[in-house]
Amino acid sequence: MDMRPGLHLRMSQQLVMTPRLQMALKILQVSTMELEQFLKQELLQNPLLERADEEEEAETEASDGSDESEEAGKSEREAESAPAEKDEAADEPVKTEEADTAAEDLDWDDYLDDVYAHAYGQNLEREEDERLERVPVAVATFEDQLKHQLHVECDEDGLIGIAEYIIDELGRDGYVKDTVEGIASALHAPLSAVERALKIVQSLDPAGIAARDIRECLLLQLERKGMSDSVAAKVVTTCFEELKACKYDQIRRKLGVTVDELRSAIAEISKLDPRPRIDPGGGDPGYITPDLIVEEVDGEYVVYLNDQDVPRVRINPTYRRILRSGGDSEEKEFIVKKLKAARWIVQSIENRRRTMVRVMESISRAQSGFFEKGIAAMKPLTLQQIADDVSMHESTISRVTRGKYVQTPRGTFELKYFFSSGIRTSDGTEIAAKAVQDAMRGIMSREDKKRPLSDQKIAEELRRMGLRISRRAVAKYRDQMGILRAGLRKEI
Repeated sequence: MDMRPGLHLRMSQQLVMTPRLQMALKILQVSTMELEQFLKQELLQNPLLERADEEEEAETEASDGSDESEEAGKSEREAESAPAEKDEAADEPVKTEEADTAAEDLDWDDYLDDVYAHAYGQNLEREEDERLERVPVAVATFEDQLKHQLHVECDEDGLIGIAEYIIDELGRDGYVKDTVEGIASALHAPLSAVERALKIVQSLDPAGIAARDIRECLLLQLERKGMSDSVAAKVVTTCFEELKACKYDQIRRKLGVTVDELRSAIAEISKLDPRPRIDPGGGDPGYITPDLIVEEVDGEYVVYLNDQDVPRVRINPTYRRILRSGGDSEEKEFIVKKLKAARWIVQSIENRRRTMVRVMESISRAQSGFFEKGIAAMKPLTLQQIADDVSMHESTISRVTRGKYVQTPRGTFELKYFFSSGIRTSDGTEIAAKAVQDAMRGIMSREDKKRPLSDQKIAEELRRMGLRISRRAVAKYRDQMGILRAGLRKEI
């Protein structure tokens, strides 16, 4: 083998993600709220982009006359009649370097007139008042509230310091992560002082805080209720392992209590909180703003975007005068560069709008049974089926549906919710796995709580309903739904 260095010429094909294509893909996959933030940032960075206010649009439309309206209609018809490509790169408008070079030779006066008339979102209604951003309010942390209670309840400086250390070391669930010996060693404090400080912290609200395990947490809450000598406390103290395994007969025999006494004790224990920590701020509640809306109009389901809060942008026509004047070449080069970027953003956003609506319309057609009859009529659906229907690449459909939500007459769902694998029925048709899960939920809601159905029994019930499903598949779906196995669903 020749190992000498040398120069060799080789030809190969390689897919290159240009910055413009990357931006187009980014705009396509972001949610409506993320797009709103993106456009606000671009409005600050690109002087050629500006908001399109309703009053200015009305004046522009009045002054432009019918010629521009005809031109707008022509451009729109050309955009709608353009054949869709299956290749993902063709889903987004991509310009080559040759096209960019040719763009510099365009008549910028005509071009700016055109883009000024065709601002993104010009045909959308918008409320007069802009949506105000929610400003987070500073609230005291859970630790701050505990320390405030501590200073009210205790006036011994030595114990306060140890107790504050214990509070700072609490875990997310409100439990003490270290042992008493470990805390004493870390603080070089007497063991008795640490135990007293721990008792003080455990006396604070909420009940059960600073417990060392779940059993102590439950006992602290029962003690706060004045039930230290109750049957419930005895169950937690002496029969905790049997309680976790729902072995009620063993508990009853071991404690020598009646069925009614045990049932009452179990009911009381079920009211206790195994995770006593409460964060006062609650964090961000995670409100969902639907990106799309599906409404029934005259028996048909109509899809439209919920983007009224997205800033409507257009290209600022003021810079026409600078380009006409033929002034400083460096200044003109800067404007041309920003103009291309602004033009690409407007085109990418409009392409995103059309793509999202087309994809949701395809989903609504494929899952028409769900919209009319509910989850029981849901059909198996894959990304590839939607991609074939709208003549796009499967990865494009994945980007469109990822992290986006739709508001429907049956509730608000993530777009991914409508995609599901299938189970074959006895008549040869297929039903969505989500419909099978719904049927399982119905079967388990009717079961005898004292003798809950096993996975095998549920599979047999589903087979009687015409669904070919194994016990293992039932167990998998049950785990996905977060439902316990039969032995743990048993009630006394």
